[in-house]
Amino acid sequence: MVESSADPVTRIACFKFLPTVTPEQKGNRTRAFLDLYAQHTDLILGMPKGGKPVHTPLALTGVKRESGWDAGFIVTFKNDAARKAFDAEPGHDTLKKETDPLLEQVFVYDFIEEKNLGW
Repeated sequence: MVESSADPVTRIACFKFLPTVTPEQKGNRTRAFLDLYAQHTDLILGMPKGGKPVHTPLALTGVKRESGWDAGFIVTFKNDAARKAFDAEPGHDTLKKETDPLLEQVFVYDFIEEKNLGW
C-alpha cells in the first residue's frame, strides 16, 4: 500500500515513571499531555483514550513483554501533517522536557492502517 498524506495516523504512547515519582506527579504529567491534545482538537479525530495497563500474562514462546507501565493512551491524528504539526508545537516540546526527567521509559509508536492485513 502506498501511504497517503490523507491517511489517519494512530499513536500509542505509554509512560513508565521513575520509582521516586509520586502518584500525584504521575497524574499531573498525564493530565498535562491530555490537556495539550485538548488544545489541538483541530489536528485529531477524537480525544485520547487510555488508562492504566492490565497485567495480561502471555503464554507464547519467545514473546517478551515489559511490565510496570504507569499510564498509556491511544490517539488518532487526522493525517501525517497533523501529527507533525502537533509534534512541532512549542508546548509539546516544553511538556516533553518537563516530563522526560521523571520517566524511566517511554514508548511511542505511530502507524497508519495498512490494507489487506486481515482487517
